[in-house]
Amino acid sequence: MAKSNVFLLSILLIASLFYVSHTLTLFGIPIDAVYIRGTLYCSLTGDTICGAENSTITQAFTNQYGVFVLVFNILDTSLFNPSACSIVAYLPTGTCLIYFPDGALRASLNFVNITFSSLRFIANYAVTAFLTEEGQMPGGPISNGTYV
Repeated sequence: MAKSNVFLLSILLIASLFYVSHTLTLFGIPIDAVYIRGTLYCSLTGDTICGAENSTITQAFTNQYGVFVLVFNILDTSLFNPSACSIVAYLPTGTCLIYFPDGALRASLNFVNITFSSLRFIANYAVTAFLTEEGQMPGGPISNGTYV
């Protein structure tokens, strides 16, 4: 009987350490959610891509004003690395008047703040200006990532 209790306690200890070691931590604070806000002046789909493998964590759509918000839950924050993440918007779409030869715009993320709400810590990021793959600003009404 004592053997099974020791086994159960060791499994619980391993499970509790997994959570602590695999969460996003900023300034020593374990982050429970990530909000990314920005504006893209076309109704486009976009992806958040992190890491060298270009893995997609989440997808979003803009509203009629070009505003989008990406929300990651606690499971997604383990995949989120702010220094290796960017927002990618794929072009062309029927509602956009500007077309680019590479077919995508990319924006990086800027840390804004950490808030505490509903018993969880939330890291807030803002999207920078969208650029083409060559690093050029697009012409026309597409760019200007702003914090909402």
